[in-house]
Amino acid sequence: MRFRAFALTAALALAFAAKPGSTEPAKPGAADAKAPALRFDLPFEKYTLDNGLTVILHRDPSLPLCAVNLWYHVGPANEPPGRSGFAHLFEHLMFEGSRNVGDQFDQLLESVGATNVNGTTSWDRTNYFETVPREQLELVLWIESDRMAFMLEGLDQERLDVQRDVVKNERRQSYENAPYGPSALVLSDALFPKGHPYHGAIIGSMEDLSAATLGDVKQFFKTYYVPSNATLAIAGDFEVDVAKRQIEKYFATLPSAPRPPRPSKTTPPLSAAQRIVVDEPVSLAKVSMGWITPPAYTRDDVVLDIVTSVLGIGKSSRLYQKLVVQQQLAADVEASLDSNALASNESIGATVASGKSVEEVEKALDAVVAELAKQGPTPAELARAKRRIQVDTLGNLELLNDGGGESGRSGMLQRFDHYLGDPGYLPKYLAQIESVTADEVKRAVSQHLKPEARVVVITRPKQKAQP
Repeated sequence: MRFRAFALTAALALAFAAKPGSTEPAKPGAADAKAPALRFDLPFEKYTLDNGLTVILHRDPSLPLCAVNLWYHVGPANEPPGRSGFAHLFEHLMFEGSRNVGDQFDQLLESVGATNVNGTTSWDRTNYFETVPREQLELVLWIESDRMAFMLEGLDQERLDVQRDVVKNERRQSYENAPYGPSALVLSDALFPKGHPYHGAIIGSMEDLSAATLGDVKQFFKTYYVPSNATLAIAGDFEVDVAKRQIEKYFATLPSAPRPPRPSKTTPPLSAAQRIVVDEPVSLAKVSMGWITPPAYTRDDVVLDIVTSVLGIGKSSRLYQKLVVQQQLAADVEASLDSNALASNESIGATVASGKSVEEVEKALDAVVAELAKQGPTPAELARAKRRIQVDTLGNLELLNDGGGESGRSGMLQRFDHYLGDPGYLPKYLAQIESVTADEVKRAVSQHLKPEARVVVITRPKQKAQP
């Protein structure tokens, strides 16, 4: 989870001091000392069309904007063997045109002042989103419905080939030609073995992308890009009755299709430690460690979010203070928790400082993790980690959409609904974070970050090839 500081604006404070169940902002003065406590939930309405499309509406007339965020519940986890990269490939193909919109997608949205027009892919879902002036909501609904219903009519071999090459180049920039990119792939592959839905890279393999036929791609779309496998979220300034009529007009007439099953696979724990050395044309060595951890929003996943913050988020974190400031062993450090439906993974790493050794850095990383497992966080560390997560979460309430589609109000509603079936989970999530104890942190580190059940990847510098 990424953290950022923000100041809770007066407008936001007023908007979430509204009476329970209300979607209207409170009147001036509602956020002062004598007013009711601020509400940090997101009022919403959720319903399902006859064809299976789920709809989530969150009305807030504070700004004359509407955010549309459409999630298809398909990601690389759904891809059969030999078909890796299809989910991400469609993230590109969906912008290439459909029967009625044609290839005017970007031009239409730019002409009405749309922002945050994009799509993203994670292991468990693919999403598409845009923010427009409130008067243009109907335009976006028409565009998204046309893509859902008639995207294949605009797809031919030439467009597939062009976007396939774009994705391949993106993979080269992200992994093969990126510093420490090959090592990141090795770490992921070692954590989730071949045959697991999370094996490989979200972007897919070069071999599978090259082998994809137009027929393969079209069948993937027909299976997963159906109303019953999608959730439409709208957040912002709109009249609920009008929005419902427009949704009915553009989406209710789309044919229904069976909802494809979501992946269900037990992730086996690592039975032994693995150590892998990767030679890369980099200047400094790096030590990376990874563990398989519990699925998203389980209790221990929440606790490990705290662990991640204590270990490696910010210059006050233990890894930074120990390895960079005090011991001067590392040029930089990192920690992350990638939370997903079937399993999550925790990783930490450090780039070895010039003149220092891999062995010294690896030993120091082990010492920091072992100390946290033995002693737990200090009261100050625990409080700081909670505040970071809560502030980052609440900061998303200032946006209707963000640049990644998982944050902002529409993204938050979608994420909670996707993983928990409850778009209104925000207050429970904040309460979960607040309730984490130091003893839980100790237990989670001891239980899930074991040295005998992890993957260690050593990136070893090699001579760069001469042009």
